[in-house]
Amino acid sequence: MREKRFVEQNRKNWARFEKATQTKSTVNPEEFSDLFSQITEDLSYSRTHYPKRSIRVYLNDLAQSIYLKLHRQRGDKTRKFTWFWINDLPLALYQAKRELNVSLLFFLVSMAIGVLSTVHDPDFAHVILGSDYVAMTEDNIANGDPMGVYKSSEELGMFLQITINNILVAFRTFVLGAFFGVGTLVIMLYNGIMVGTFQYFFIERDLLQESFLTIWMHGALEISSIVIAGAAGLTMGRGLLFPGTLPRRQSFILGARRAIKIMVGLVPFFITAGFIEGFFTRLTDMPDLLRGSFIFMCFAFVGVYFWWYPSLRFSGRPTGILDQEELIPETQKLPSLFGLRKAREIFTTTFMIYRKSFFSILGIAAGFALTYAFMFYLLHGSEGLDMITISEFDPFSLYEFHDYSIFPLSFFLNCVFISGMVALSFFLFGKAYPDAAVKINGSLLIKILVIVSLFELSILSDQLLVAALGIIAIPFLTFWLVVSATEKLSLPNAFSSMLALLNGTKRHVFVTFLSIGLLSMLILVLLASPFTWFYVEVLQWNIDADTEIKEKVAILSLIIIDHFGLGLVLPLTLFSQLLEYYSAQEAKNAIGLAERVKTIGMKRRAYGMEQE
Repeated sequence: MREKRFVEQNRKNWARFEKATQTKSTVNPEEFSDLFSQITEDLSYSRTHYPKRSIRVYLNDLAQSIYLKLHRQRGDKTRKFTWFWINDLPLALYQAKRELNVSLLFFLVSMAIGVLSTVHDPDFAHVILGSDYVAMTEDNIANGDPMGVYKSSEELGMFLQITINNILVAFRTFVLGAFFGVGTLVIMLYNGIMVGTFQYFFIERDLLQESFLTIWMHGALEISSIVIAGAAGLTMGRGLLFPGTLPRRQSFILGARRAIKIMVGLVPFFITAGFIEGFFTRLTDMPDLLRGSFIFMCFAFVGVYFWWYPSLRFSGRPTGILDQEELIPETQKLPSLFGLRKAREIFTTTFMIYRKSFFSILGIAAGFALTYAFMFYLLHGSEGLDMITISEFDPFSLYEFHDYSIFPLSFFLNCVFISGMVALSFFLFGKAYPDAAVKINGSLLIKILVIVSLFELSILSDQLLVAALGIIAIPFLTFWLVVSATEKLSLPNAFSSMLALLNGTKRHVFVTFLSIGLLSMLILVLLASPFTWFYVEVLQWNIDADTEIKEKVAILSLIIIDHFGLGLVLPLTLFSQLLEYYSAQEAKNAIGLAERVKTIGMKRRAYGMEQE
């Protein structure tokens, strides 16, 4: 069929389809599905017979527009959640099956080392577990309650403390994989030796059955999750060591993304293990058969879901093509601001903006960190430095500077520091996207200060649960600020606008924040590597002063590095939430789609007079 006749035959239908994509009203999903089927048939025909004509471009854009509108109306939140557990996570596990096996084998060997070391050296348990813990456990054994340590704290507090600690251990195991996998193996070695030593400590005292049925009530999920976190770290390390045909940076990014999926999938298991340890492990009077059966079911579930099911689902299927779809484009050009983006695309675009602004962020974060350390010393003096308990560099020591029972004046310093970095992030985003409706002025600075103060007030409460809720609220506080900044609304009006936007578009701001947060923690942990501590010690060696001054210099250096890291990662959160906002606007108003339709002249497209 000649192109002109093909156009004349179908142009009325295409006009009707185009009108349907431009309307903001809800269209019957079945009708839209039929429209989509017809358009895709025409598109297929045009690709075959008119591959170099603009009619194919027009039909491709129209098909995409119909698909996006249909996709917005599906309300498939539950389906996406289910799809992650039955497809996305098992696929990541299948692609990391070698790392899973290596991690498991390495952990078992480490446990054996712990057992053999304790057999040959009775004092080895004191070195690994600590003399205080060993003495306390021996007292419990003498009192007829060998598992009394699990009854020493209130249930809820123990649950929260253990869950957070387990997540942090697993996270360290994961992120240290960035050191070519060596850091992960070191953490796995230590934890494996500790578990082996701990278990044999009770075997020596003829308490194998009781210790096994108590420890592994929660340990079946907890230890298995740490082993799987080790596999995630090795997956990231493999991306650096063995890039294959890909550039090393791209290979590392693919490995890190796959590893992050695994880590996200582990969070419910750590929470469950913490809940069991806090509330049920202490119930040592439960029948042994019940406890043994529960442990068996936990191990069976881990083996089936994390090892057997991924192989069953994906064995023999080509999975490499999926990696290619996740590659970050090498182009320096940023994608359009107005676009409907998935979480993965927001993640990618966030780092493209970050890479474009990296040297500005680097310089200003360094300046802010130096200023913070100087102001901290002015506010708290030498006495304040003495109250800091940094014995080794740890990214989680950042929380120490937000402990307002020790440093009350730091509330104002922290608010100004974080607000300054957030304002800078708004400025850099506006520089990357001149079309963004963001203007730095006094009104915006006040709004930033108010939102940051709300977060800091949650920490000021000195309650662990309130502080945890404050951290969980970060993406929503940031999104609230973004709505207020871009729509020029007061904070109360912006709050209602934010709720309407999120409810109407079903954007998953917390999912985006979680993935960005994991990468942010990776940056902080890399800064907290042993090399950093070594350089600080080198600095101390080269200072001709007494020990007290050298210690203060070390503390000030670590304050600078701590807040330099925080300054580096804060823009990531704001960039991602700004992109979430514009994606929500696109889902609601189809601004970008309308602009693309306008740029394609109807007459030029319909008659196919131009090539691509």
